[in-house]
Parts: sequence; C-alpha cells; structure tokens
Amino acid sequence: MAKIKKIYDRGFTVIDNLVLNDELLSWKAKGLFCYLWSQADEWNFYVKEVAKHSKGGKDQVTTGLEELEKAGYLLRNRRRNELGQLKNNEWLLSDHPKEKWKNIAKKRTNKKKAPMTDFPAQENPVQGNPAQENPALTSTNLNKYQHKQIKKINKSLSKEERERDVNAIEILITYLNHCAEEWRRPLITFSDAEINKMVKAVHGKDTRALKEAAEKTVIYGEQYPQGYLLTCIKNLPEEDQ
Repeated sequence: MAKIKKIYDRGFTVIDNLVLNDELLSWKAKGLFCYLWSQADEWNFYVKEVAKHSKGGKDQVTTGLEELEKAGYLLRNRRRNELGQLKNNEWLLSDHPKEKWKNIAKKRTNKKKAPMTDFPAQENPVQGNPAQENPALTSTNLNKYQHKQIKKINKSLSKEERERDVNAIEILITYLNHCAEEWRRPLITFSDAEINKMVKAVHGKDTRALKEAAEKTVIYGEQYPQGYLLTCIKNLPEEDQ
C-alpha cells in the first residue's frame, strides 16, 4: 500500500474535499472543477479557451462542464447591463452542490432541441403553373412573412425559387439557435428586414455551407450576430451549375 507525501511549494489552491470525494462525479469532472476553481474571478471562461489548457479537446471539456452543471457545482448564465443588453458569460462555481442549479440544468437538458433537417438543395425549379398558396413557414419569426411580402423579395424569381430560399433561411435560423443553446448563448432574433436581406443573399448560393456559417456566427459573431451571419451568407460559394 502506497502513501502520499505532499510537497508544498507555492501557487496551491484550496478546495473543499466534498467535491473531490463526490463519487457521482467522474475524474474528468473533478479535474476540470479543480482547474476552474484555481482561476481568478476575472478570468474569461468559455469552452474553447478552457480546452486550450489541457489535452482532450473541446468535446471533453463540454461533457465535463455539463456533468458539473447536472451535479449542481456549476451554473452558466449571460449577464445583462442596466439597459438589459447582453454582456459576457458568467460562470458560477460552488464547491458544494446547489439544488437550485441542479434544477436549472435539468430544465435546460429537458428543453426540446430544435429539429435538425437538411438545407434544401439548390436546383433548377420545374417550370409550370404552381398552385397559389402561402409557403410553409414554421417555428421561427419567419412566420411574420405573408405571401405578398415574399413576392417583394425578387419578382424575377419563380415561386419555387422564392420558397426554397425562404425555407433555407428558416432552417438556418433554427439550426443557429440550436448551436446557441449548445454553447449556452441566448437565442438570436431577427427583424423582418434582416430576414429579408438573408433571403435575398442566399439565392444562388451553395446551401451546404450554411451550417458552418451558423456555427461561426455563434462562436465569433457575439457582438452583432445578425450582421455577421448575413456577411457569411453573402460570402458563400455559388451553387454548382
């Protein structure tokens, strides 16, 4: 049987033994907690940054943080200023599990995730006289669009092309907010004018790259996600002819 002799030097961290002896936590989660606990309160915590400081990558950090949240040792929120505007992320750590935090994590876990569907392929529309009906819009603020408003986007496009572009943006916004939820970011809302611009910009673009655009927006476009996403759409490659 081996015995441990502790050699103290400097830069040590004081942690309550409760979290270290919690048998419901994995060693990964305990190690991650120790690292987070050792940092100064002013340190900017986010998954990508934490992952830089150890082996294992972002996926292990993400699952470890989720484990700490479910156990009540971690609570991640977004702070607002006096004007109600979103500011930086706020990570609260406790070396004693909090039931309130457990309940919050449980609600977030049980929250229905946005359905993942493929973006519509950009193909030449079938020429004909399609039935006159409103395009099917669901789950996002694209519901605000009426058929007459969509017609204003580009009168030179066929009905199938317009509906395809609107559908692509609808799916894009749904996936965007799914990514925001995964990164513990607030849902991103768009005005009618912003959606209109995206619908125009996506026409003729290769929609296979839209998922990557959504992910980049959540990660890098925090200051102005609506403008960042529109720029990403405009920079998409043209569809194959």
